[in-house]
Amino acid sequence: MSDLNLIDPAAFAAEKQSLQGRFLLSQLDERVWSHEYFADKQAEVLFTLQGGQDRLGRLFLDLGVTGSVPLVCQRCMQPMPFDFNETGRIVLFGDEAGLDEAMLSDDDLEGMVAEETLDVRTLVEDQILMALPFSPRHENCGNAAVGEVNRDKPNPFAVLAGLKSSR
Repeated sequence: MSDLNLIDPAAFAAEKQSLQGRFLLSQLDERVWSHEYFADKQAEVLFTLQGGQDRLGRLFLDLGVTGSVPLVCQRCMQPMPFDFNETGRIVLFGDEAGLDEAMLSDDDLEGMVAEETLDVRTLVEDQILMALPFSPRHENCGNAAVGEVNRDKPNPFAVLAGLKSSR
């Protein structure tokens, strides 16, 4: 195979091969690098992929993706560091029926039908997208103006408390 990111997943797992590498966010698919939360598209993510066979004789791929990427805080709109270390085991199946049966019996199972070729980059992209927070925010932005915005507003539920006590 000419692309080093393409593997035969069944052979990779059966031979217990391993692969490690790195990608810049800008090298990944548009669904990743176009995400509006990234403050720096040149941030680097590292990955490891290890093939093997579980105690049930099923082939699997263990994927680990780590990185420290700057995200845009949704409160203050300034960059903030986001560290992640995601791991997952993907069990390979020969057909959809086997996959469906296994998924029904094990809610925690991550599986896929083994294709002839698999792009490792796609696995890494999926792992990154699952790791991203829904709305990245600093714990404390350190911006006094942000803290002042809601300080003097009355609690909208205070009226309900007054109704409850008058009965």
